[in-house]
Amino acid sequence: MPSLADGQSRFIACLQKGPTHFPDDLFSESAERALLGLKAHANTVSHARLVALENAYPKLHEHMGHEPFHAISRDYIEQDHILTCDMNSIAADFGDFLAKQGFSETEVDLARIEWAWIKSYHSAEATPLALNDIATLDEESLLGLEIGAHPAMRLVNLTGALSPELAELGDGTPDALMVARPEAEVLFHPLTQLEHDIAEKIANISTMGNLLAAAIELDGEDTAMERIIKLIQSGVIMRI
Repeated sequence: MPSLADGQSRFIACLQKGPTHFPDDLFSESAERALLGLKAHANTVSHARLVALENAYPKLHEHMGHEPFHAISRDYIEQDHILTCDMNSIAADFGDFLAKQGFSETEVDLARIEWAWIKSYHSAEATPLALNDIATLDEESLLGLEIGAHPAMRLVNLTGALSPELAELGDGTPDALMVARPEAEVLFHPLTQLEHDIAEKIANISTMGNLLAAAIELDGEDTAMERIIKLIQSGVIMRI
């Protein structure tokens, strides 16, 4: 008699890979009845996966249109490694999949932006550094202040024009977007490439002095502190 683990594995293989993997000796009903039930269950799971993608990428769904979005979604969820994903992570690789399938840079960017929004929304809570926190510090204390990247910060380098679904960000196309969630709301901040490069440094430094030195190296001494103040106001730096 097959073990429980073996039976579960064969059951899952049938759901994922179709009738050719049907486990004949696993069900008390006839093969025809059992297969009918399995097909109904598999269709329910497949529909749930499609809904999960649509919920993860509402702006991309609107941008592409219902039928084109669902056509590529079906191709995506039928990949072997996606069949084993839980619903919380099933949408993670969709942007990379669109890029490999030759979709436009605008569509790929939009997918990556929406996934960054989700990751920011579900990130850990943390209190962002505020300008008031540094207003009374002397130079030595400011430079030695231990800082790190707020867990909700996400950076997305853009490769194409912004989708009309992001019209609230303006008419131009920035070099990158920074996603922040200093309080309850997830916010987008358009960035130049230089601003992106400075923001990227936050994750790999330990003090405000290190960040200032990195900003000076990238942008010069005259504007370095101005760049850092913008990051503080965006809520992407926290005090360690």
